[in-house]
Amino acid sequence: MPLMMIKSFKESSKIAFVFGLVLSGVSVLSAAPVSAGSLVLVGGSLAFPDPDSESLEEEYGISIYREIVDLAGGTSNAKIGIFSTASGNPARSARAFLGDFAALYGDDLDVEWIPVTRDTCSSYKNDSNSAIANQIRDRNAFFFTGGDQSFITDCFFNEDPIAQTRTDTALIQALRDQFAAGAVIAGTSAGTAVQPVDPMVTNGETYEALRDGSVSFVGSPPFDNTLYYNPLGGLGFFEYGLLDSHFSERGRQGRIIRLASDLGVDRAFGVDENTALIVTNTGTPDVNFEVLGQGGVFISDLTSAEVGEKDGYWTISGVTATYLTEGDQYNPLTNTATFENKTSLTGREQLDSVPLEENIFSCLDEEGDWTNPRGFTDTAIALFNSRSTEVIGQSCQTDPIYQANLGKPVGEGFFGTDSQGVTRYSFQNLDIDIAPAPEPGTVLALLGIGAFGAGSLLKRKR
Repeated sequence: MPLMMIKSFKESSKIAFVFGLVLSGVSVLSAAPVSAGSLVLVGGSLAFPDPDSESLEEEYGISIYREIVDLAGGTSNAKIGIFSTASGNPARSARAFLGDFAALYGDDLDVEWIPVTRDTCSSYKNDSNSAIANQIRDRNAFFFTGGDQSFITDCFFNEDPIAQTRTDTALIQALRDQFAAGAVIAGTSAGTAVQPVDPMVTNGETYEALRDGSVSFVGSPPFDNTLYYNPLGGLGFFEYGLLDSHFSERGRQGRIIRLASDLGVDRAFGVDENTALIVTNTGTPDVNFEVLGQGGVFISDLTSAEVGEKDGYWTISGVTATYLTEGDQYNPLTNTATFENKTSLTGREQLDSVPLEENIFSCLDEEGDWTNPRGFTDTAIALFNSRSTEVIGQSCQTDPIYQANLGKPVGEGFFGTDSQGVTRYSFQNLDIDIAPAPEPGTVLALLGIGAFGAGSLLKRKR
């Protein structure tokens, strides 16, 4: 976009917003900078801040916006740049977020669009003296909107899909320099999914991922349910494992566990909608994760996982999971979670048992709508809030039916009230086994938990 248009857009939308997305890291294939900034990683569907609304969803969204501004130094110091690169209509997406910040802060915040678009970035992305590179160097906080995360990597790197290699551009170097100097990086949906050092998930749904496995693809993949990933990674600011968005709402536990297993990655993080994973003290021994917002962050640990085969299909056992909600904290370097503002559910369980969940992975219906959103997470929460030690969930697809066995032999649940007065549940050490369901009427079908290993030759996931 010509500089005149950039200035025109900036003058027509003088708002100020500090969007803090705590990210730490760099592009794969590049030397890591000194990590100094913070990340605010939103799982998507960030509620628009209408100060006159009484909607709980918007109250959670507003708290995330305000956290970003605070991390960037407050209204007097924040200089926010919005990247709508992932959007199919970048100008419209930028206007929406500029309007959100205006609704909250009026003219008290310095926020502007940085018009890096897939259609035009090739003309300036390698020019360190371009107006865009200079605009990045003038900002101390950045917010990436949703869309297709591959559009972002296409603009911030020079990627060769055939050779599966990439080199840096002036844009990624300018962004790294700002982050190393303490800038906040934030994003929502694709703007979160694009942040890891590790391979970047780009498409796919849980059932197809469990059944068919993952496919390496550099660039924007075909629009189907296949689990695609970019082996070169994302922007590289999140250094702690795989990263996924829209997580509980779309039942993506199976998808990220399959990808982590295929790639030999020990940990994967899934962020729920209208929820932020806040990463501070990046790159130091005191690095800290905290959760803010309506949902939670699901952490899958494959350190002790075993993969195998049953009836020709992939299986996995020994995955453990932790689910953090607002106020909970986590140290990714020691893999320890703290639930200081919550009470243990042990001895306070409200349910006797949890029934079979027949749509645990929240599949799409014929109209493309999500059915049973949060099925997996809510089933796990119900297990911790019950006197049962195990529960079974199955896929709505039937060829084969995939089954998740959830157990809590050493797990513990927690509950507490969040900033909006709502009771939220967290847990740690949930056991997860996934495999095709036993045939109805068989001994294995009756045994339920623990039956997955029978008849399979299990091996270490690597």
